Amino acid sequence: MSGFVISERESKEAGGRKGVKASMLSKTSYLKWIAGVGVLALIVVVSLSVLAKRRAIASDAGYAPEPQNLTEMVTGLTPSGWKIYDKVRRFTPENLYNLIDGGAELYLAYDMVKMTFAIFEKNADTGTYIELSIYDMGTPTNAFGVFSAERSEGLPSLSLGRAGYRSGASYYIWQGQHYVTIMASDSTEELERIGLGLARKAMAVLPDSGEPVWGMTALPLADRVPDSVKYFKADAMGLDFMQNTYTAKYRKGNSRISVFLSRKGSPGSAQAAVAGYTRYAGDYGEGVERLTQDGIELVLCDMGGSFDVIFKKGRLVGGVMSVGDRHVAAQAAADLWRQLSYE
Repeated sequence: MSGFVISERESKEAGGRKGVKASMLSKTSYLKWIAGVGVLALIVVVSLSVLAKRRAIASDAGYAPEPQNLTEMVTGLTPSGWKIYDKVRRFTPENLYNLIDGGAELYLAYDMVKMTFAIFEKNADTGTYIELSIYDMGTPTNAFGVFSAERSEGLPSLSLGRAGYRSGASYYIWQGQHYVTIMASDSTEELERIGLGLARKAMAVLPDSGEPVWGMTALPLADRVPDSVKYFKADAMGLDFMQNTYTAKYRKGNSRISVFLSRKGSPGSAQAAVAGYTRYAGDYGEGVERLTQDGIELVLCDMGGSFDVIFKKGRLVGGVMSVGDRHVAAQAAADLWRQLSYE
């Protein structure tokens, strides 16, 4: 059993992206089919009966409207020749599940504050629409966490917000403390163009405090695979003692190495995390060995067919996961240790 256990929030259904959005959007279903390292196609299924249900949800008087300034902002994004169905709505942590039943847990795990939602319909064509969701996650770090959890490798990137990508005619963007999704009813050139315009206008008006995300700069840039950084607020690698943890992939020759990094409150807390990882490896692996690599103290965990290596540096906890060769694993962990500053 490997030390790298993909969290439930990051898992994918066999043959496609897990229905984080498909289950929560009653007008739209999306399946992102993955082959090798990329996504080959996006299929959108539209149902009139589902549309009726969506409109019933959006029209429910139990949902409080957004503050006027944000409502006006979203209204001002309406594409020419389009209209907003019903009105702009706000969802809170308490009622988000009504809109995205089965998918709300991801956003709540990253402490979502509120979500602003609107449906844009093409005039005289109610079967053509775009759904806009603006998630206020409270901090840029939380917003990046949700964005990174939903991102798949191989999708076209966008020069919008702090980071973004496109899948078909739909757009997913991280901007400061906001995570924005723009999801189209079909994958057509027209909707791709309209959605991109909507995304650009939204980024122009959504604020960004500029507050940095620690892990994005703490993790070394050299040899890092683009768009591979992810942030887990809790239960990183499926381990309950690994909180506020970043993971990333690095190129090492012809191989890719997965690394993790977490900043604890104190060196003592960091040592406790190393001890927890050691116990975990002892319970589920095939042996634990303490070794010194170039003067750096490491814990090498034989996970049966692969190796994890963990270390402490001040109040930092880091290491590598699921490396096939023990010597490569130890060297990669030592290299990571040397590139980190003491915290």
